[in-house]
Amino acid sequence: MTQSQPNRFMPAPLDEYAVKITYGLAYLGGLLVLPQFFAYLANIRWNGLQIPLGLAAALALFLLLSYAFQPRAYRIDANALVIERRWVPAMIIPFDQISGVSLASGLADMPRFGLRFAFNPGVFGYQGPFRLDPYGQVALFATNRHRLVAIARYDASVVIISPDRPRDFIAALNEQRLVAATRQMEERDVLEVQNAV
Repeated sequence: MTQSQPNRFMPAPLDEYAVKITYGLAYLGGLLVLPQFFAYLANIRWNGLQIPLGLAAALALFLLLSYAFQPRAYRIDANALVIERRWVPAMIIPFDQISGVSLASGLADMPRFGLRFAFNPGVFGYQGPFRLDPYGQVALFATNRHRLVAIARYDASVVIISPDRPRDFIAALNEQRLVAATRQMEERDVLEVQNAV
């Protein structure tokens, strides 16, 4: 694994649950292909074998999409948090939309307890919209349930991520938010002085 830059944090490795779910789904897809494979080897034509092959194709597509949306890095830019993903465009959260950042270790039992709806609870991590009791609607871009960080936003649902070093990430993000807010106040003061003159 590559070393993180000071403003770029790698996601935590997949937790045990996510690894089991990912491998299990991949193995299931492989098992669904076996009847078609053996029928081909035995030179048997039976249209009923297309059903497991279709299911295997659907599982392969879900695995591919889950991998595409998996977080690749969490980058702290000058004015925004950027969640880089493998094959899809990054998600950008401007600092002025963030109301707070904290550890979310209370969600470590998810998805076993409190999960009411999930788009992807475990395949290559935890991605997409989730509905958690008693927290409500959240958006997860995480790979490890034991290293979760919650990012509260003013105008949207909470975003939950899992950097490899959660406490360092929170410190770096809060420091950069403070720097950005200070710079914005100084620019506003300069504009007020220029307008007054």
